[in-house]
Amino acid sequence: MEEDTPLTKMSIIRSLLSPATAPHLLLLVIVASLLHITAKVGSEQIASFGFIAFSVAYILLAPASNKEIFRNLISYHPEEHSSLGDSIKERFKILIVPVAFGLVFWGIMAFTMGENSTLSDIGTIIPSALGFLFVAWAAAQGWFFAYATSNSIKTPETGTLKDKSTHSPIPSLATTSVLMVAMTILVTEAFRFILTSNPFSVWPYVGSFAVFAISVRITWSLRQKAATHTATHAVAKRWFHVTQLFITWHVLSIVRSIDQASSTTLVFIEELVLMILTVFMAIWALTSKADGRNSKLFTKDNALFWGVAFGYAYAGSVAMITSVFDDLTAVLIGGHILVVATVVWAQRSLLDSRIDRMFKDFDIKESVESIDITPSVKTETEEATPEEETTSSADDENVESIGDPVDWAQKPESIGDDTNWEEDIELID
Repeated sequence: MEEDTPLTKMSIIRSLLSPATAPHLLLLVIVASLLHITAKVGSEQIASFGFIAFSVAYILLAPASNKEIFRNLISYHPEEHSSLGDSIKERFKILIVPVAFGLVFWGIMAFTMGENSTLSDIGTIIPSALGFLFVAWAAAQGWFFAYATSNSIKTPETGTLKDKSTHSPIPSLATTSVLMVAMTILVTEAFRFILTSNPFSVWPYVGSFAVFAISVRITWSLRQKAATHTATHAVAKRWFHVTQLFITWHVLSIVRSIDQASSTTLVFIEELVLMILTVFMAIWALTSKADGRNSKLFTKDNALFWGVAFGYAYAGSVAMITSVFDDLTAVLIGGHILVVATVVWAQRSLLDSRIDRMFKDFDIKESVESIDITPSVKTETEEATPEEETTSSADDENVESIGDPVDWAQKPESIGDDTNWEEDIELID
């Protein structure tokens, strides 16, 4: 049986964009849009039931899709010589099972937790709970991003300890600062260009540098530790570049929300991009610690279904905070702050464990390479010691030589020569 290929970033992207499962993404867009409109017109409870129901449906279908019988029901397999009409029909047939599951769960929730039902008190708090779940998605977004990017940076095969006069984190810190300033300028001025009515503001730059200073202060000891070895220095430098740019993006979003510099449309687009990024990073981070190993629960065949399940939950949270909460800005700011805090904390905790693992690996490698394996068998050119020669000579004297003279005329001794055959032998009855 052929082994499954490891679940890599490219295999996840191919799975999410595969024509075999594309109708599920189309269904997500249509259902989420309809439920968002339903929440906007005042039916937040019904809409929240729908988001949760379809999310649960895909959560159940994701692990089940590893079985061939379920995979054939929810994945499209093109057939030869099929017409365009038959192809479209077959593609949308794979939506029957998730739609049926979603509608069943939706109906159960509406019947048990709707108005005038047994659990109506629980049903009234579900929209607000789903909206507050946005905070959990924010923390998960920061953690998944930090974890996935940390593990995706490969460890150099070789590395050496750096001299005390050269192992300074200042050069990499300067590079990170340049990247952060460049991103701040590009994003801030791009929004000013799109929204021409916005005047110049110094607060985006102040916010970016303030958070950057906090990050440097918290991780300074680890930056110094990573700079002592060429391998750990390379990994830490790349990871700090990526995470600091991600932090800067969220800091700029916070400043724009406070200054009211973003329209509702731009906020929606930004949250949509973050949702897509979070879905991808969540799947990547959950696939056996994102190190390329196979996972029985998260595979390249069901990655899309996990992503769609997360997409319904994330879209439901965004829809609820835009419909239920009066102060949408405060909720969004709180979410961005939580993302920033999570990534800054992960910069320290994840880098510390990564450096320790790398140091141990390199110590083991250096120990193995330093072992001097000496041959235990003497070669023919080695000379024997006097004691060995004396012992050898004594042994040789006790061993009969193969070429000693043999008396070929001597009669061999027979086995019965000593027996007297004339004696009477008494037989016992």
